[in-house]
Amino acid sequence: MSQNIILVTYDSLRADHCGFMGYDRDTTPALDALADDGLVFENATASGVPTIASMTSVMTGEHSLASPEIGFNTEQREQVTSRPTIAEVLSDEGYATGALSPNPPASSYFGFDSGFDWFEDFLAEDKGILERAWNRVFQRSIEGGAAATYLRLFRNVVQREEVLRPWEDYYDRIRQWREQAEEPYFLWVLLLEPHHPWLPPKEYRRWSSRWDAYRSFHHYWEMLNSGWTPDFSAREHRRLLNLYDDSIRYGDEFLARLREDFADDDPAIVVHADHGEEFGSHERYGHQPYLTEDLTHVPLVVGNADTEGRVERPVELRSLAPTIADLAGVSHSFEADSLLADDADAKRPWVASKVFAEGERRTAIRTRGSKFVAEPGRRELYDLDSDPDEQTDLAERAPDAADAFEAAVAHHVSSEREKRALRSAADDVAAGGKL
Repeated sequence: MSQNIILVTYDSLRADHCGFMGYDRDTTPALDALADDGLVFENATASGVPTIASMTSVMTGEHSLASPEIGFNTEQREQVTSRPTIAEVLSDEGYATGALSPNPPASSYFGFDSGFDWFEDFLAEDKGILERAWNRVFQRSIEGGAAATYLRLFRNVVQREEVLRPWEDYYDRIRQWREQAEEPYFLWVLLLEPHHPWLPPKEYRRWSSRWDAYRSFHHYWEMLNSGWTPDFSAREHRRLLNLYDDSIRYGDEFLARLREDFADDDPAIVVHADHGEEFGSHERYGHQPYLTEDLTHVPLVVGNADTEGRVERPVELRSLAPTIADLAGVSHSFEADSLLADDADAKRPWVASKVFAEGERRTAIRTRGSKFVAEPGRRELYDLDSDPDEQTDLAERAPDAADAFEAAVAHHVSSEREKRALRSAADDVAAGGKL
């Protein structure tokens, strides 16, 4: 029988705050244990930031295609619903498929329920005037409406929804789905720990205090109202890091319980983060659409899959869809390469990330020791070995290297556009009944 597979996505988890990646706090004991006997990718890179861009790539195996002409949310939804997803591939091969995602940017609103037999995202059902009104507020908030965003946050606080819903509130729903699902199954769970605001339960506050938890809302509003560029004191900065680490520890307990409760199913477990979190190293907090290592360097572990070790070469999250297909032993047409392919180490030595922000596209190329970021009218180059925090831009000091990276970016973007145009033309022909 094909192997059961569980995909666990942590929202906003930085790679360098995980124990198996060298962090000096015991934030991730369950993930560390999975890593000890599994396959660790030390330089995993999110294919986009924030959640919707990253998870679109995870599910479809393709880079986010958002563009100024069409609009970020519109095109993300179109990509998820028009391209084959890993859930659809596995469902077609006889897998039972289930998912739970309390984060609206990874919800059925954007098509992430495609291919899942069971999909829980806690969005209000359209049963009456209040629900319809709330759905309009939610949509305006997602599309950038300021008033709607504040109203949505207020409701979250009152009803403990979205980013304020702890995983223990819905864990039983996952167990209930498993009890009725036939094997083999594919289960995806997105956890909102450690997404801000950080409110770890009392029993998981190892480095933060009750007062810190109360203050977290004040800091959250400061970040929101300052455009995520607050001027925090050293003490406030440390308070936020303590809350963040305790939230990571709380989220890690989910993995511990999952591994214990699902042990008899012997599932392969893939764990990753959608993106990281900034804590002031670039004068920003949160996870806005930038491509710093704080945001794009994420943990990635494949456990209980008859493979182990540590991989140093850079890999990207869009490879997760073909990798999961390989774990299931099914054929697929994803354009990305599986991380488990026999010739994986011979693949290109760089990976790319993209974001769409303020009408512009930012693209980054990441090698083992270097990082190049390009956006209209600006380019940056960093030596990650000597400057892991990306504080010294070398683009003007090393123009030849910057030119080479810029050419690689141009080739990559051109290739993506060409493939997109060819697929669109093929889809049009097929829709016209000519194939």
